[in-house]
Amino acid sequence: MALVLALTGCEPRTHIDLHYLPNFVPGEQNIFRPAKIAVPPTTGNFSGDYEVGSIYAPDGTVQTPLVVADPARTFNDALIKGLADAGLVPVALDANPADGKPPEGADFILASELEQFEVHKRFGANQTIHGQYFTMHALVRVKYDLRNRDGAVIYSGEISGIENEPPLPVGTEVFFPLETEPAESLSVALSRAVGLLMLEPEFRDELPMRSIAPTASPTPTHAPQSPHP
Repeated sequence: MALVLALTGCEPRTHIDLHYLPNFVPGEQNIFRPAKIAVPPTTGNFSGDYEVGSIYAPDGTVQTPLVVADPARTFNDALIKGLADAGLVPVALDANPADGKPPEGADFILASELEQFEVHKRFGANQTIHGQYFTMHALVRVKYDLRNRDGAVIYSGEISGIENEPPLPVGTEVFFPLETEPAESLSVALSRAVGLLMLEPEFRDELPMRSIAPTASPTPTHAPQSPHP
């Protein structure tokens, strides 16, 4: 194998496994009533074993190419879980209906197209108490189209899930990396690309929201004071 790699000039590729992080985006859980939403397969040129990025040595050369098995399918599975977490009832389809309408029994149909799916980890020359310094950037960008029973597009938009390591400094405070593995960083970006959709105002406006019971006012412990004149 080493001889083959040397002759071809290729670096050995590493397959990374991704996972959806439920409820990763605050405010995405149980916000909709259980409307049925059809989910056809995610489209985009990201099928099969797809090279999503690389790990780079300090001199900028590729150290390890990173591969994900069928990113479109991986994202579609995460989308279905995310819709269910938000309170909807997703119905997985084998194909996108030719007329663009949801199948019988479904209230909506949500199409998704992967536009970017990548992660890059770059090592630096400096050493820290936590090991060799690195930066890492993961990005998942998706185009969504939501249609009603008539097949009319009622929401269309792009969502980007982004994860940068280490986090950007705030003032003089510097943060250490939260994730060190490309698989975890890309899983975070994947989960954000799903969860942020649930917070889109235009998307929420088209779906039945759960009613939120008003919060009871606390019982006052003393008589209210008169306002200042």
